[in-house]
Amino acid sequence: MTNGNDVSQEAQYDEIVSKLEALLQKHKRKSSATMAAAGGAAAYPSSITGSMDVPLTANDNIPTLTETVHITPAMLLPQSDITSLLGQILDSALNDAGVDLDPVARKALVHALESHLFGL
Repeated sequence: MTNGNDVSQEAQYDEIVSKLEALLQKHKRKSSATMAAAGGAAAYPSSITGSMDVPLTANDNIPTLTETVHITPAMLLPQSDITSLLGQILDSALNDAGVDLDPVARKALVHALESHLFGL
């Protein structure tokens, strides 16, 4: 059972969707005109699109991010901070699970987590 409020909300929703569709169609027409004026090349500066050597994989000509950033563990945190943080996380998880580990097993588990996560 619906009331008048639900019907008016649906009408508002439909109106918003139709406005968004009209805006999208308008944008597509402008994008097509810009592409044609540029001779088929992308109308975006190279600083936005990144490397132009990699072709776009999408059919909608939306620029695709192709740059990658590689961060070494040394850039994240000093190793002692990582070990301390992993120890705190492990202690909290073990406490939540109600599991007790002896200090040697705990240290080995922290070291294994550190190795798997950061390759240290």
